[in-house]
Amino acid sequence: DGFLHFSTVTCLFNSTKADDIAFIESYYLNKLKIVSFDSRVGEYVGYTEYGVSNAKRWNEGPEVIQRRNEKERYCVRNVGLDYRTGLAKS
Repeated sequence: DGFLHFSTVTCLFNSTKADDIAFIESYYLNKLKIVSFDSRVGEYVGYTEYGVSNAKRWNEGPEVIQRRNEKERYCVRNVGLDYRTGLAKS
């Protein structure tokens, strides 16, 4: 018994070009997605009542600006490394 809360961070890409990369961060409660940020949308989106209220608050605060920068900081850098590593092994 208990609750399960977890988050995921995903970088979707089909090339190393920044325009072809998306940063997605999602939060779940008991396997149900409650809120996520997608760099292609540019803001948080809520999927439950609790998620909608958090998305509204985060979109009005510094959190959304921080997440908009994550694509460059996290995904673009790591996708370049992943591409080089993957191509070197193929």
